[in-house]
Amino acid sequence: MKQVGKCNIHQVASRVFSGLVFGALCLVSGVANAQAYPSRPIKIVVPWGAGGVTDNAARVMAQKLSERLSVPVIVESKAGAAGTIGATFVARAPADGYTLLMASSETNTIAPNIRPKLPYAPQKDFTPLIPFAIVPFALVARPGFPANTLNELIALVKKSPGKFTYASPGVGSTSQLGMEALKILGGLDILGVHFQSQATTMFSLVSGQTDLEMLAAGQAAVALKAGQLKVIAVMTPDRVAEMPGVPTFREAGLPGMNFSNWFGFVAPAGLPAPIAQRLATEMSAIVKMADVKAAFQTLGLKEVDPPMSSPEFEKFLESETARWGAVIRSANIKVD
Repeated sequence: MKQVGKCNIHQVASRVFSGLVFGALCLVSGVANAQAYPSRPIKIVVPWGAGGVTDNAARVMAQKLSERLSVPVIVESKAGAAGTIGATFVARAPADGYTLLMASSETNTIAPNIRPKLPYAPQKDFTPLIPFAIVPFALVARPGFPANTLNELIALVKKSPGKFTYASPGVGSTSQLGMEALKILGGLDILGVHFQSQATTMFSLVSGQTDLEMLAAGQAAVALKAGQLKVIAVMTPDRVAEMPGVPTFREAGLPGMNFSNWFGFVAPAGLPAPIAQRLATEMSAIVKMADVKAAFQTLGLKEVDPPMSSPEFEKFLESETARWGAVIRSANIKVD
């Protein structure tokens, strides 16, 4: 029995030693991989159509990231299902730092509340890196829409329930949820018409096929200047500098309309910590650059203030999931 006991002790000691060696080798391997990273092109997946604010912001980040990492950083559009097709692609990609997702409210905090058959679990299937921009929204209308203020719009819609339409780039998009929130707060009956991209929603408005939309404030400012659309109100605490004549929703009488989107980067779950830290550090430095700030301002994006670390971003995602869940339940929005 004593001899067996000694053998057991030796076996345990051997296993502990083997575990320590294995752990040390994994650590060394992870550090080595991080030191070699990156050695080939990196892909940023934008889960929306090309040409929109999301795509343009991703290209600003990609160019700077390429310069800092000395490898090509490619932006690839994988649009559809309110961003979830592209997000699914990244969730299933290798966790090696070469495939990243341009994440937003739609992909990581709205989708789990609205899609019971979502093929990925945002809080389990991604490694959060950083959020880098806030996207405020504005309520816009087609050029010939017979209302210029929020009060006029509400009165007009209430006189003809079901007559007017709003465009959105998909069920479950921030744009769509913003309009549904407006319908609830204003007691309005407006029919939603859903498209696959922001470009098609803009065309529908400019051509008069639809009447209203919740549009990114930066795009709204450009469209207003070009005479393409009317801007009724903005979802910002203060008026937007590029549209000083447009009131906030708070000024217009609906202070509850304060929704915004955010942009950030996530990678597949299991990304080695040294690579995740390298990416987060480089991205954090990029968003502080003067020319990047200027580019984002042109796109109508706001800074994430204060900046978030990766662990803070993870907690933010949890809180945003709960917040959007409350909005979705109130609006009774569902996707089969």
